[in-house]
Amino acid sequence: MKVLRARDALAVFRDGEEVPGIHVYGLRVRHDPRVALYPSEVWDTTGEPTRFTLYGDNWEVLLWAVPLRKWPRKKRMAAALRATMSRMIDSGCRVAWVAAEGFPFCDPPMLFDPACMSDSVLAWMDDSGRGWFDLDPDRPIAPVSEDVVQSLRKYSAGLSDVE
Repeated sequence: MKVLRARDALAVFRDGEEVPGIHVYGLRVRHDPRVALYPSEVWDTTGEPTRFTLYGDNWEVLLWAVPLRKWPRKKRMAAALRATMSRMIDSGCRVAWVAAEGFPFCDPPMLFDPACMSDSVLAWMDDSGRGWFDLDPDRPIAPVSEDVVQSLRKYSAGLSDVE
């Protein structure tokens, strides 16, 4: 069986068509007035990302579906991921992460529950500045471990685990 490189497997939908890209999420308190400013200077895209906001009573998840024209090399990819997730954090997000189209996403109270989102987080950052940015477009997709997903759940307690 042939193993796909991340660049061959990661995609977003743009105008009804699947194109290369990534999904960047951020979890924050609902109604935070700060605006999430997308860092267009760090990506070679086919336009602005599609933006979505998912929400419950106390939480909201911001989402950028970023369509890529050209994949950066590993070192540049890590820098672009850090810059992008930093912008999510700057907008009040407690945790930001990267996932792919078709990977499980669960609304709170199941957000970051390994039983629901195992193998769904490809890169992450929290508002303390810690993170994992090692998503190499030329290697197979390698989600973070269930232990890391569980630690993101604990770190975002009060948002990830409430309806």
